[in-house]
Amino acid sequence: MAERDDTRKTVKHQTIDDRTVVIGVTLGREFFALCLMNKEGEIPGSCRKLSFTRKGFDAFHTLVEETKQTYGFTHVVIGMESTGHAVRKLAAFAQENGYDVRFIRTAAVRRDASASPDARTIALLVKEGHVLDTRMEEGVYRQLRSVAHTRESVLRHQTASQRALRANLDDGFPELRGIFPSLKSRGLRALLAACPFPDDVLKAGCPGVTELLRKSAGKKAPERAQKILAAAQESVGVTAGKADRMRLAISLDDYTRSEAQLKELHAEIRDLLAGIPFSASVLSLPGVGPVTCGVFFGELGNPACFTHPKKITRYAGYDPREQNLRGTRAVSKQGRPLLRKYLYLMSLGVVKRSSFFKEYYERKQGKQRAKKEALCAVAIKLIRVIFALIRDRRSLTETRVEGGPEAPHRQNGLDEGVVTFHHPLRGSTQEGPLC
Repeated sequence: MAERDDTRKTVKHQTIDDRTVVIGVTLGREFFALCLMNKEGEIPGSCRKLSFTRKGFDAFHTLVEETKQTYGFTHVVIGMESTGHAVRKLAAFAQENGYDVRFIRTAAVRRDASASPDARTIALLVKEGHVLDTRMEEGVYRQLRSVAHTRESVLRHQTASQRALRANLDDGFPELRGIFPSLKSRGLRALLAACPFPDDVLKAGCPGVTELLRKSAGKKAPERAQKILAAAQESVGVTAGKADRMRLAISLDDYTRSEAQLKELHAEIRDLLAGIPFSASVLSLPGVGPVTCGVFFGELGNPACFTHPKKITRYAGYDPREQNLRGTRAVSKQGRPLLRKYLYLMSLGVVKRSSFFKEYYERKQGKQRAKKEALCAVAIKLIRVIFALIRDRRSLTETRVEGGPEAPHRQNGLDEGVVTFHHPLRGSTQEGPLC
């Protein structure tokens, strides 16, 4: 934890001493460069180009070990950017050899034309302590992060196929959107697979369409079939050709496949959450579900790495920064974008379902703030509440009585009109403070 002196300023512990060598690393697609630096800022060695191969990794290890022997270093700190496809393999190799790996913000590095100044800049930032409060995650947290990023990719693919499917329907059979408002309808899926255009519906007739809708609509299938047949007779859609049918079939297949993939990913997230004891505290928040909670932990990593909620706020990129000379402030957006996105989604959920967060949101809006600005304030407040819940191994339960207090109270018993915290893991080995 940070110490405070008489002037109330935070005194950071110096982790770089005379026996420590700091290595700044810049990552490319096929190569990486590095710069070695001691506590005084002197550069005992550097390398402009090493490949991401076993030969390049061995050369990297040899250079570091020779520098340690020559200058008497005993501790190695490696700093690199937290983004990029090559981060994980190089960080894993460094940790296997006993090196301390630190990450910095991507926006903190000034991009120059050559690789060496960037590596030197990274080494300077690490030497001065400008690093993120995170480590390379392993185990369940790394698996959650991998699932979360895969889910985002599948979601983007599903959105693209959904837009293509709607565009094709608007051209060939626009009247279906008034009968089936959602693409998730099983009746619409069955109809699009067999009779996607008005000509197909007219050929199948009322009995054929009724049979297609039997599983989804049940007794209402004949009535809905009559509506579809009437819409087909008066449709203003363009005549569909072979290419239109292929486009619709491919879009429907992509949308169906992505939906099945999302179900598998959601099931995997729930299974992985079972291995995190902190998940019960976060899931106790109204409006936070297993998927949102899983993505949150996947992007955050182990909460034990954070000793203060402000560090989580900074890691997510919700820390306020001045934007212009007039002092207008906005969030920095220099953290993990996916974590920031899901904290925003969690804020929307708790504002809708939690009276405590709803009152906080309305109070922020009462200060003539925009909706998004107020939701960002809720996200920062949510980080503090989540940090307290995880630290104390508690869950949040709201019981409201008219005229009762608004703020949550930490207590074991239930009182009327207050928001109370309970221990979901009382009596287990997980009791005690987190940090």
